[in-house]
Amino acid sequence: MENIDNLILDELLNDDDHDDDDEDEIEDLLIPVINDQGLINIVDIGVEDAPILRDLIHGDRQNGGILNLHYYEHIVPRYSDNQFHSHFRMSRELYEELENLIYRQIRQGENNVPLRKKILLTIWIVGSPESFRSVADRFGLSKSNAHVVFKEVICALKEMMPQFVKWPNAEECENNERIFRMRSRGFPGVVGAIDGCHIPIKQPPGNANDYYNRKGFHSINFQGICDHTGKFIDCLIGRPGRAHDAAVFRSSPIFNRLMDQENPILPPQKHIIGDSAYPCLQNLMTPFRDNGHLTPEQSTYNTKLSSIRSIVERAFGLLKCKWRRLKYLDVKSVRMANYIIAAACTLHNFLLMHDEVDIRENYFMNGDINDENGEDYNDLNVDENEAVGENARMKWEQIMNNL
Repeated sequence: MENIDNLILDELLNDDDHDDDDEDEIEDLLIPVINDQGLINIVDIGVEDAPILRDLIHGDRQNGGILNLHYYEHIVPRYSDNQFHSHFRMSRELYEELENLIYRQIRQGENNVPLRKKILLTIWIVGSPESFRSVADRFGLSKSNAHVVFKEVICALKEMMPQFVKWPNAEECENNERIFRMRSRGFPGVVGAIDGCHIPIKQPPGNANDYYNRKGFHSINFQGICDHTGKFIDCLIGRPGRAHDAAVFRSSPIFNRLMDQENPILPPQKHIIGDSAYPCLQNLMTPFRDNGHLTPEQSTYNTKLSSIRSIVERAFGLLKCKWRRLKYLDVKSVRMANYIIAAACTLHNFLLMHDEVDIRENYFMNGDINDENGEDYNDLNVDENEAVGENARMKWEQIMNNL
């Protein structure tokens, strides 16, 4: 006869109605509590004794003990492939590849926590809004040890970012241009789309006003450029939320690279696209300002540009949907918040590069697609003749006339 404890574990693991985000999830898993003496099971002690078991467990926590359900040791290995993917955002096969990559970044022997437990704990934290204490309990670690482990893996993922977030080569630029042109039904030359995204953070110490944005909360301004798949090809993380998108762009390394005439990263006929928050440059095409008197040609230009520029909004939306900790980073250190964003970008591109997620599918609940910042380049009180250089204006009009 199959062990009754295994039957209980199977029942828990296969409960489709179980809500991952329920704050009582740990309580729900108290039925098969595992301790040094083995499995204590609610069937053995009787339903009438369940409050006693709960009191014992709560008492252990209150006395400074750790609630350890051996989740990592006994439950995770029993997950089906679908359950593993649901909890850890990727297939088991792809996780193994990720672990091999992180193994090269982390010094072994730093502590006694297995590398796999470190990584799964970190993925769980970045992928859910669950509290640190709760996740630490789930993985059988103290809160302080969980913080150490989390920081270790986050820093490793941050260091891996250049491997996964990089500017496309000539062949990749041509492929991006071809697909963007096809999707827009004719808009030429596009290799990527740029936008800014506000990542909400806890009020930082010191210069908190710099991080208080025009939407009324503290945030980090994250500038991203993505290709046709939604994969980030350039990121600037860490500018205070109060900064205007155009100011962030002008202070970014990618602006200097786009403006470099001696070593251009794009030929004259190629460009990225952005919304009206950005200046129109030779290598950055933006919409015509809608003053209520657009010509039919200008309207067509704006419509086609908008149809493909939305990919960057979906990229930010997918990032926040998969890695839900980014909906609010409740950490004291702005630097650590930046590291978490960078780690999430690494994971985002890692999944897209291995076709584990399709940006075109409807993953997003209401509010998950990145909202436009509602900014306009005119907010900086820049004259339009200054905002649009002569070469950019000629290219602007040439594209419009050929659509």
